[in-house]
Amino acid sequence: MFEIDDAREALRQADEIAAEHPGDPAVQTLHHTCRMGLELLAGLQDGDEGIIRDLPGRMGLLDGFAAGHPEAQRLLSTVTTMSEVLAAQRRGDHDAVAAGIARLEGVDGIPGLPELDGGHSLSDLLRAFMPGSAPPAARTIDGEATTAPAPSLWPSGGTEVLRRMAERPGASPAERAMFLTAVGGLALKGGEETDPQVIAASLADLREGLAQADPGDPRRPFYKASLALGLWQRAQADGFSSDLDEALELLEQARAEASGPDDPAWSLINGMLAEVHRLNGADHASSRRAGLDGLRSYAWRVLLQPDPLAARIAARDAAKDAMDIAANCLMDHELTDALRALDAGRGLLLFAATELRDPTTRLVEAGHPELAARWAAVAGKDAPAQLRREVIDVLALQSGVLDTPGLEEIQAALCRLDADALVYLVPGAPTRPGWAVIAPAEGRPSYMALANLLVDDSVDVERYLNAITTREVNREPVELHDSLHGLCEWAWKAAVGPVIRPFLDAAGAGRVPRLVLVPMGELARIPWQAARDPEGVYAVERVAISQAASARMLCDSAAAAPVPLTSAGLIVADPDTGGRAAELYAARLEAHAVHRSFYRGARYVGRLPDGTVSRSGPGSPDDVREWLRADDAEAGAVLHLASHGVMRAGPQEASSHLLLAGGEILAADELVGLIAANRRAVGLVVLAACHTGRSVHGYDEAYSLGTMFLAAGARTVLSTQWSVPDQATSLLMYMFHHHLIAERRPAWDALRRAQLWMLDRDRRAPEGMPESLREMLRGHTDPARVAAWAGFIHWGQ
Repeated sequence: MFEIDDAREALRQADEIAAEHPGDPAVQTLHHTCRMGLELLAGLQDGDEGIIRDLPGRMGLLDGFAAGHPEAQRLLSTVTTMSEVLAAQRRGDHDAVAAGIARLEGVDGIPGLPELDGGHSLSDLLRAFMPGSAPPAARTIDGEATTAPAPSLWPSGGTEVLRRMAERPGASPAERAMFLTAVGGLALKGGEETDPQVIAASLADLREGLAQADPGDPRRPFYKASLALGLWQRAQADGFSSDLDEALELLEQARAEASGPDDPAWSLINGMLAEVHRLNGADHASSRRAGLDGLRSYAWRVLLQPDPLAARIAARDAAKDAMDIAANCLMDHELTDALRALDAGRGLLLFAATELRDPTTRLVEAGHPELAARWAAVAGKDAPAQLRREVIDVLALQSGVLDTPGLEEIQAALCRLDADALVYLVPGAPTRPGWAVIAPAEGRPSYMALANLLVDDSVDVERYLNAITTREVNREPVELHDSLHGLCEWAWKAAVGPVIRPFLDAAGAGRVPRLVLVPMGELARIPWQAARDPEGVYAVERVAISQAASARMLCDSAAAAPVPLTSAGLIVADPDTGGRAAELYAARLEAHAVHRSFYRGARYVGRLPDGTVSRSGPGSPDDVREWLRADDAEAGAVLHLASHGVMRAGPQEASSHLLLAGGEILAADELVGLIAANRRAVGLVVLAACHTGRSVHGYDEAYSLGTMFLAAGARTVLSTQWSVPDQATSLLMYMFHHHLIAERRPAWDALRRAQLWMLDRDRRAPEGMPESLREMLRGHTDPARVAAWAGFIHWGQ
């Protein structure tokens, strides 16, 4: 075995050698094989999750080279399986990890791989490095894994395997350092070990591993942080204050030696610094600074990734770590720091989409035209990790993109948006209450503990979350109907009642308070506007509620120049999907009524109320693409989509798309790219389709079709939390546009007034409402049902 200190330099040298022998198939085959391994090493050094994810597929390209060579085929098959296990472990797919390791059971003696004596197999080695390699018994909602952690699986014999690797004859000092550090870390069981003798032995291995590392080894900061973790653990168990002093010294050294937020160990180093400062005395200010600085690493990692799936892997622990740091800030009564911490772990995928939307222009403005040209040459999304690293270096230096907005910036944004406060809702856990952190438009921030803000199996929230994901068009399951009443009452008691009370008391005559919520975790699935007080009054009747992906995205929305609405735009009405989805008859009536009443200059595509196809287009992906590429002045600034929305989420796939004419799909990523590429000034996007506000990357990452439009530059978005009912949605959407255009209300107020109209038992159809919609009011539709009006959320301006 040998060490490669700089995989990128090794890649450059390999390419030069291959270029000198263009006609030699043996050299080209060797080059292809070596390059794959070097790219993986470079990806690991750079933190490029995309390289690791794509490795199994890339290994398949070597099948032809191994044909006819049984030993080579066996080696290739084994290495491919190992790459599948690594990729699955990185994305959190525990089932795939366990399955891959099971396929490796008993595999030994492969040429080129080290012998594992003592009866240990290759699968033992993998389990040693991946203690969480069995499927977790986690609760799921709609097939999506919740944040329940994988069980601790610390296999017996794992440390023996690693120690044998460290003691293997011929092992280099760098290899011994790596394996001994792994031995010590595994023995500590991730902080679970309490036996003083085991901890002492682990510390000895960690010290020896650090001693073996060369002074220039880039992993030394990690080794020092690992030793500090062991010392912190012994101090926790035995109360040795000297251990905390040594841990603090090691962590300060590790921080000084690390390259910064781009260092793989940065979050570990600073997270440990925060803990040690807090335990080692009263230096809570240093603890907060270290914790906040460690969170900057997540933004860096996410920006570095080539696509959303890789970014999701990089950001998967961000929300949890952010809430932990924020909790410490709250204990110190430093609410501004708590806001910064929460925002550092929220909306990171959207943040990356925003920051890298037009880096070419920003690089030129920063005085780096050559770098801008290199970025433009690879179309950005295909940029290698090293190029992305160079771009982010410049952008970070020029704009401070790794820093979250401060209180003054948040308050300025709230004032521009005519909002009273930004409210973070943080779910509780069995051992602690939930809480709300509130940044008002004026004055000091505040927070309150919320003992009931806990989503678990003991409340109707769980039954509700399951019910809304199985809801069919125009049919309200008994489970949803029964659970909604309990949910609405829970939402008021758990959060809305206590949070809005001060704003109701302070509101002047005739003013309705407006709050912008940032619900964390599973709380993002709750229709907070439908929270109901003991008197049966809904929250929407007392306050106006919008949502934001994060404070950072709120500030971006507020800073964007408003886009005036005209009678022009694009309206997509129930395209014929070729049988791939149910027809939405009421959506046609809605779209046609909205078009005739408010946007006569808009292009209408899809189906007319009688089912015939519009002469302007069938509502295909090309129709939407053409509009997004058109001149703003002629095409208008309103996009109204009355169609089917589809969301898929899982460890290997996460996507959101529109289902359009002929069953063709238009992916959210492409939609956003079209807006960004054409600098399209879109003032309003109405997504009257199912699940358009639901995150495709789990509850802790607000990355949905709706919020992606915001990241691309759309000023205002309306999206849905669930499968909205066809007829009731048509009434709600008509009334929204009525208040927006006929009464010239802001979008957030227009949606609230439309929802209040739905709740009003004495509602009257406004002048101009088409007869087709009036008939719905006279029919069996009940607009006052919560499921009929509460599924829509306002985002942006």
